[in-house]
Amino acid sequence: MTPSIIVVGAGPAGLVAATAAATAGASVIVLDERAEPGGQLRYRVQPVTIAAGAHAERPDRLAERLIDDALAAGVRIRTNTTVAGCFPGLELLVIEEGMSSREAPDALIVATGSTDLPYPFAGATLPGVFSARGLQILLNTHRVRPGRRFAIMGGASDAEELAVDVMLAGGEVVWSGIAPAPFLRAEGAEGVRSLTVGPDHYAVDIIAIAVGRQADPALATMVGTPLAFSADLGGLIPQIDDALQSPVRGLFVAGDAAGVGSVAAVVAEGRLAGIAAAASLGLASDEEVAAVRADAGPELAWRLGKRSALEAVSAQPYV
Repeated sequence: MTPSIIVVGAGPAGLVAATAAATAGASVIVLDERAEPGGQLRYRVQPVTIAAGAHAERPDRLAERLIDDALAAGVRIRTNTTVAGCFPGLELLVIEEGMSSREAPDALIVATGSTDLPYPFAGATLPGVFSARGLQILLNTHRVRPGRRFAIMGGASDAEELAVDVMLAGGEVVWSGIAPAPFLRAEGAEGVRSLTVGPDHYAVDIIAIAVGRQADPALATMVGTPLAFSADLGGLIPQIDDALQSPVRGLFVAGDAAGVGSVAAVVAEGRLAGIAAAASLGLASDEEVAAVRADAGPELAWRLGKRSALEAVSAQPYV
């Protein structure tokens, strides 16, 4: 019987991992909770690159190309499907069309991406306060601009990208930056109407929190993968080796779920996880895994180096 691999997450890491594993000879299924595959490529509009020196591509076109590659390799993609749990033996609880089932692949790749970091401050629960990703989905997927005057909390690339998205949608960014939470206050009767930053006051109707992202490896940790801490990779991340394999046999974690990074980084990790998962089932050699790792580029090498120095800070008791 052909060895089976399930990939959870149909973003760029998951799609590339699935293609690599299927090309090596595995029977591969991708499960994703959204209505269409593509992950972050579906709500971003500014060009991205998938490798150092590569030409920038529109995210939606890159998504279609990665989907086409996966389907051509024989990958089956199931959308509107939630993986609600992962248990010993890599047994998955899958919810699809209102029905639950159990599936247990020979190997599992967790490519569930990342979530936005919170930033609590006075008034942060008012209507009109969005996470960066929530606002991008509203602007770029649903084509809805929820206000006219925007404040963006954050100072790194996520905040810069969001500011451009707002302006492309015809909004005005009246303030962008970061300040200690005690110096921030949003006010309004039924929604945001102003933002106070220290002594300054700004009339705004939307506030977006874009202070960074954190890995979402919940499925991997649920079954016993230890967590380590790296500020450079977004905080708590799963402890995995240089083939992206967890101490839990047959479980691999790739992309933002293994630590936040660029699209190029998650694509490189997806390819590595796919071939490494195939190798764990006897479908590829250690030399092939090493070759993919060596050719993956400087960001992946940096990420692998960061992880090699980490120690576990927490783990499920049955590891």
